[in-house]
Amino acid sequence: MIAAFDPAACTSTAWQVAPDLPLRLVVICGLMGLAGWSDAQRYFPGKRAFFWLNMVLGLWLAGTTTEHAAVDAGCKVTVALLSWPIALLQTPLWALFLVQYANGETRPLPVRRWLPVAAMIAALSALVLSNGAHSLFYTTDTQMGPPILGLPRMRYGYGPLYFLAPAWGYAWLVLAALAIVRAVRECAPEDRRQWLTFLVMMLVPWAANAAYLGFGVRLFGGDPTGLSFAVAVVGFGWLIRSSSLLKVVPMSRRLLFSALPDPVLVLDSLNRVVDCNSAGHRLAGAELPNGLPLAEWPVFGPALAELLARDDRGDGTLVLSAAKLVLDVKTRNMGNGVRRIGRLLQLRDVTDRHQAQSRLTSALADRDEQLRQVALLEAELRDQTLRDPLTGLHNRRALVQHFAGAVQSTAGAVPDRPLTLALLDIDHFKQVNDSFGHAAGDAVLQALGRAFTEGLRTSDGVYRIGGEEFALLMPDADGPQALQRLQALRLHIATQALVPDQRRVTFSAGVATCLSGQCTLDDLLRRADSALYRAKHDGRDRDVLSGDDGRPEPP
Repeated sequence: MIAAFDPAACTSTAWQVAPDLPLRLVVICGLMGLAGWSDAQRYFPGKRAFFWLNMVLGLWLAGTTTEHAAVDAGCKVTVALLSWPIALLQTPLWALFLVQYANGETRPLPVRRWLPVAAMIAALSALVLSNGAHSLFYTTDTQMGPPILGLPRMRYGYGPLYFLAPAWGYAWLVLAALAIVRAVRECAPEDRRQWLTFLVMMLVPWAANAAYLGFGVRLFGGDPTGLSFAVAVVGFGWLIRSSSLLKVVPMSRRLLFSALPDPVLVLDSLNRVVDCNSAGHRLAGAELPNGLPLAEWPVFGPALAELLARDDRGDGTLVLSAAKLVLDVKTRNMGNGVRRIGRLLQLRDVTDRHQAQSRLTSALADRDEQLRQVALLEAELRDQTLRDPLTGLHNRRALVQHFAGAVQSTAGAVPDRPLTLALLDIDHFKQVNDSFGHAAGDAVLQALGRAFTEGLRTSDGVYRIGGEEFALLMPDADGPQALQRLQALRLHIATQALVPDQRRVTFSAGVATCLSGQCTLDDLLRRADSALYRAKHDGRDRDVLSGDDGRPEPP
């Protein structure tokens, strides 16, 4: 017969109860329940992929169950063809879940990565559903075979295109297996059992599919591949649930472990070091095995263990006289109260700063040295009070001083010299912090500070006066000139990739101008702030020039 997609065949077919129907219904209900459970969890890597993996597996098993229940050959073929797009989607989801879980990834997959996969699935699905026109997927040898367990079953003839589907599936399975093998190699010893169990469970559908394709092994007369995938996925769910989704090592990597250049240690509830970054091993002077009590670590272990025992918060300073080191210790608990399963320790070498303080203290004994040191420190302090520590830009206090200096420098000079102030607010900056973390947000602020400084004249001043708010002081620039400079800044910033997902970073600006000596800084700030409010109200990513009456000028 010609194996063609014919939905009308299923409207007139009789139906039969397959021997494995109760088992299949139980497995399908279990998969739906597991999908609901995973969706209700607050966090675990690969959560969304695991949810959809269960949903798609349930649909696949529902399709094969329907194919077994149909009596008419045309309906059986139709349901089988219709199930293939679902089966083609299942293995990429399988690989995505395992790769994300192994890498501790929680962000959704970018469009540029899943779009080619979706296109390939669509192309293969089109070839499958159009089989009636070419018979290259299921050949004309497809026909109703002899009854199995008392029920008629289809015998499918496989054409050359059929083998693209197993090749597609096995490619994704190999990718998933490589991710698990890598996790086995890189994980802590106490986590290796879980990853090895993952790897063993991955072999279940491989073995079932190979037995079916190579040796014709059936389960209750049907292809055992779908049920074997379901068994593996249920096993994955059990492993995730049994690990409470709060394993110390994955959680530490999710926080700060891999990002900090400082020594970072992860302790379990018994103060054993279950993980440590390379900087920590260098500080200890040796590659030490995981699971060793903190007090047994060389160089800093005993002193750090004593600090933790003395103060449960763990924050403080360690002075290691033998190693001539001074370490600043910061801790972060994993879990609260009786639910605390461990803590993350960050050690920062502040030896130079400590020694500088010691030298300053010694210098105070000598009057001449004291005067010299105090003068240097006062100069540094004055500069620090005028600088924003994150971006290195001048702050609001510096703006007040520089505005007074600009007004004084024009006193008695040529009259009617313009003086312009612009307030800039980064659009949707909270989304950057929420999506990528405060470290990414700080990097954006630093990059914008450099861009503002590079894009203006040396006589213009750039100030950070709030969280994501900047001010530009532009002497000898009137309103139109200021707007031109702001537009140039926009074009300059638009060419830079400032956030990980390459989205544009924009700003809204309010501009106020006056003649030097004829207004105060408070007047300009009030008018610029009003114009900035208008810019954000009108849709952001724009500049609004304030009128002389204090209200924003119309666009």
